[in-house]
Order: sequence, then structure tokens, then C-alpha cells
Amino acid sequence: MADMISAKMDEVGFAPAAASADAPWPGKRSSLYTIFVFAIVVMFTVIDRQVLGLMIEPIKHDFQISDTKAALLLGAAFSLTYAIAGLPIARIADRANRRNLIAICLASWSAATVACGFAQNYPQLFLARLGIGVGEAGYAPAVWSTVTDSFPREKVAFATGSIAIGGHLGTGLALVVGGSVFGIVSQWPPTDLPFVGVMRPWQWVFVIVGAPGILWALMVMTLREPPRRGLARTARASVPAMDVVRYMARDWRTYTAIIGGMAIKSLMGVGNAQWIPTLFYREYGWSLAKIGLSQGAIVMAIGPIGLILGGKLSQWLHRRGMGDADMRIVFYASCATFPISIMLPLAGNPIFALVLFGINTLIGSLAYGPGTAAFQLITPNRMRAQVSAVYMFCYNVVGFAFGPLVVALFTDYLFNDPQDLKYSMALCTAILGPIAFLVTLQGLKPYARSYARSVREAGG
Repeated sequence: MADMISAKMDEVGFAPAAASADAPWPGKRSSLYTIFVFAIVVMFTVIDRQVLGLMIEPIKHDFQISDTKAALLLGAAFSLTYAIAGLPIARIADRANRRNLIAICLASWSAATVACGFAQNYPQLFLARLGIGVGEAGYAPAVWSTVTDSFPREKVAFATGSIAIGGHLGTGLALVVGGSVFGIVSQWPPTDLPFVGVMRPWQWVFVIVGAPGILWALMVMTLREPPRRGLARTARASVPAMDVVRYMARDWRTYTAIIGGMAIKSLMGVGNAQWIPTLFYREYGWSLAKIGLSQGAIVMAIGPIGLILGGKLSQWLHRRGMGDADMRIVFYASCATFPISIMLPLAGNPIFALVLFGINTLIGSLAYGPGTAAFQLITPNRMRAQVSAVYMFCYNVVGFAFGPLVVALFTDYLFNDPQDLKYSMALCTAILGPIAFLVTLQGLKPYARSYARSVREAGG
């Protein structure tokens, strides 16, 4: 089906042209505008995804659900459709106009976020979260593929890191705006809307944060679709999925380190991150508005610094001939965050916990741009979006579907007490951290060889 759709797009002129390796790059103004627009796209995807974590306690109260059912909302409800839709949409992105695809995806998941606000029971909220997963499945492969064709290879990590600033702003705004809006609307009485039903205070938060994304989809349409680089004129317009599988299998140690290591880290990191607002609510008695303001401010202030530093560090190391710079930055950053992630839930003091949260945010941000660039730079053009889909599949299915669920299962069935959430979070990190370390470590040398080969094949 994906091939049929993308072929039709080709016929009507939606497919981008190929560009030779020595073709001029987009101008500075155009490149910066691309980064800006995509950063806001990423901001919306994180807001729409993360705001649920702040609203879990009132949702649990109104719908009478357990931590485990709440974890399914946080993870599986989003990841199931993301996993199903990701690869077919990525095949379209590898062949057709990526800008148009990004705009359609943004409008779709924003509308689904608004639908979360209209949900009248747990099944309806679950279905709306499924809709967010479908919409978000296509944005990342298309965005990353576009960026890789818009910047020289030594600047890709900086560009992806700069775009990821939107992610940190989104996380921060989901907490700050979500908490602030909830603080305002929590005083509102339930409202009975025609054709919708009863609107509780927390439901208005989803409507307010979801609607602007629909409008931003129009801004995406103002971008120019860049030509695809490193692509021979005679190359096939679409690479079969099995060819992508075989290509990745030949470099299995490299892709296992990048994608497998990331999947385990996301299982550990996303699981804990989604429960941090609840940890502060249960452990320290903080209000949702106070939690949102504090954590959101840290993410928005510190995250962008780490992203820019990570991109600049990658660029500096690449210019000095270190081809495996991106992979090494990811590895060392992961080593640094492991002990901090264990200490954070056990801090015993909210201020100390916030300090640890800020340090983890800074170090984790350093690795985002290099981590995204790492697999983009070693993957042929017509495979990039599909490999990105595999990457995002692992991140979202393993991380978002099972990360919050593992922590919740530990809380509900191992410790049997909601107040022991802190031990569940620490145990999750203690088990998964060493595994991520070993998986990433074994791929450092293979990645250096893969990068050198990609440079030769791309002609520099």
C-alpha cells in the first residue's frame, strides 16, 4: 500500500529530485528557518505525548484505574499504532515529498490530542491515544531524512540537536503549561457540552495544548523540500523492505549498538521520566502545578544548552578526523547518566532530586543530536527513513510501551504499595543500565568502520 501511495505521489510531481554530492547546500537563512519550523514540530509532538504524564493522578481518580492501566495509557496505547504505522509511512518518506508528509502527520496527531480531551471513559481515552501514535509515526523519519539532505555531514548532529531543542521546550511546556492550565481549570466545575458529554478540568488541558499543532501544520508547508543527496539518477525509487533488513543485518553490530542500545536506554529512561511527576506528587506532596513549573523550567533552561553543546562537540570532533565521534558521545553520556538515574528517585529531598534531574537533563541532551546523526550518516539515502522507522519503533514500542509498564508492575506486584514508586524506578535503572552499557560498548569499533565506508560510498 505504501508503495502504491508513494508511486502516485511521484506521478503528480510530489517526489523530490536527486542531487549530486557536490550540489550547493541550502543557504544559511533557509537552513535556520528549516531548523526553526521543525523544532516547533518536535515541540508539539512532545507536548501532546508528555502532558498525559502530568494528568495521570486526576485521570486515575475520575476513571478509577490502577497504576498498571495508567501505564498502558502512557505507553502501549500510543506505541501500538506507532509500531504498526511507522514502517509503511517511512517507506513513503523514502520516496515521496517529506514536507507534505510531516504536515499531514502533525495535523493528525494534534487532532487526536484534542480528542483525548473529549474522552468520557478509559476506552475512549485509550482510542484517542492510539490516534496520536498513528500521527506521530511518520514525522521523525521524514524530518531526519530532510535534515540529512540539508546539511553537510559534520553539521548533521548540530542540526538534529538544534531541532531537538523543540523536544525539550515541549517537555517543559507540557509540564509548565499543563500544570498552570490545570491549576486554573481545576477550579472550574464539570461542564456538560452538547455532543461531547461532561468535560472535567483535566480534559480542557488536552484541548488547549492540542489545537495549536493543527495550525502549525500550515507553517510546515512553507518549507522547501530539499533534493536527495548521494542518490544516483538510475537508483530505484524505492528500496524493498527486505533489502533494508539485509543491509542492516550485514552491519548488525553497528545497528545493534545504535538501535538496540537506544531501545534499552529508552526502556529505562522513558519509564522513569513518565513517572517523575507522580513521584513528586506522592513522595513530597507537591501539587501538579508546582511539579510542572519546577521540572518544566529545568528542562527548558538546561536541555537546549546540552543539545547545542552536544552538536558543537560532535562538529568539533568530526573536523579533527574522529569519524566515530557521534557514537562515542552517546556511549559516554549514557555511562554518566546511569548512577544519577538510580539516585534521583531515592534522593529523599525534593530540591536534591531536582538538582539530579537537571544534571541528568544536561548530560542526556548532549547525546541526542549525535545519537540521531549516528545512524543517519551511515545509512544510504533511500533507506534512511525506513531505518529511522526501525529506530523510532524501538524507542517508542520498547521505551514508551514497556518502560512505564515495567515501573508500574514493580510498584503494583513486587512492592505492592504506590508509595514505593521510588524503589520501582531505581530498580528499573539498576537492572537495565548495565545491559545498555554492554550493548553500546560492543558497537564502538564496528561503527567506526561503518562510518568510514559510508564516507567512501558517498564520495566524501
